[in-house]
Amino acid sequence: MIITRDNYSSYAKLVQQLGGGKLNPIDEYGTDYGNYSLRFTPTNRPFIKPNWDNIMTKRDKPAMSEAEFDEAIKDLARKEFVSGKKDREAYRKLCMKHGETVSPDRKAIYDESMKKTGGKMNGACMFWDKQGNKTLSYHPISGSWDAINTEEEFARAREFTATYNDELKRLTNKYGEKSKGNISYKQIMNDLGRDRSSVTDSLKTGSIDIMI
Repeated sequence: MIITRDNYSSYAKLVQQLGGGKLNPIDEYGTDYGNYSLRFTPTNRPFIKPNWDNIMTKRDKPAMSEAEFDEAIKDLARKEFVSGKKDREAYRKLCMKHGETVSPDRKAIYDESMKKTGGKMNGACMFWDKQGNKTLSYHPISGSWDAINTEEEFARAREFTATYNDELKRLTNKYGEKSKGNISYKQIMNDLGRDRSSVTDSLKTGSIDIMI
């Protein structure tokens, strides 16, 4: 389940159900999931610290340029076309790096909150930015962290998906559906190089035909 600014209450109910109602509404540690008024209230709830390698947050600098991202996304699609299998971990990591270019600084938001609670989990098990937007949540039952995605991150993810799907469509149109898992990466790259050279030569000679 993807946690957004609008559906966290539904997730709270799910967490309560999984916990046999133990978190309904305030548990023994004084935590009430998603309760804004408790955002800086320290509790004694045990928790696992976030692993920022697996959580989208603003970084010092982007992992790569926009042109490099574009090529990396397309190359992921090519490699999956060659293998005939979805590399979910590679997809997740690249999508995360791509999305972080528009992510809020969740780590800074978390650190600031922790200073106010003396390093203890707050009573809401959730973290807000200064504008009151939910950005990060901790789930007491599973012990997992989730970034609460922004509209900018969703838009960025759609860009990623469009680039990825367009390249898969191009490969399917060029080689056919049956070529998935039965074609070499070298052939795809060689053909791509020839296709690019052909376009470059056409531009130099002015011989591109434009159909209207």
